[in-house]
Amino acid sequence: ILMRDSSAQVAVSVILHNSLSDQEVEQAAGSRSVNEEVLETIAKKREWVNRYVVAKALVQNPRTPLATALRLIPRLSVRDLRELYRDRNVADAVRSTALRLYRIKQQ
Repeated sequence: ILMRDSSAQVAVSVILHNSLSDQEVEQAAGSRSVNEEVLETIAKKREWVNRYVVAKALVQNPRTPLATALRLIPRLSVRDLRELYRDRNVADAVRSTALRLYRIKQQ
């Protein structure tokens, strides 16, 4: 509940100072009601972003900052890249990058 708090400070401190399970981190990464700063904090923690499902959830989340999403796109599989470039909910830059990488990896 506190991760969805309107105050970014509260939400970020919940992420940083509580021992969250992997499932809770995945849910936060995929949630569209979470603050952008929380998503950025998740992306900065190597142990979380190394998990494929978390990286995929961050890229697919339209609230993830563009630079963060673009940095994580190369990690996705061909199948997920195809899904991503067809997804109209994400930014156009994310979609075009996913399409470009899809074409490269497909060969």
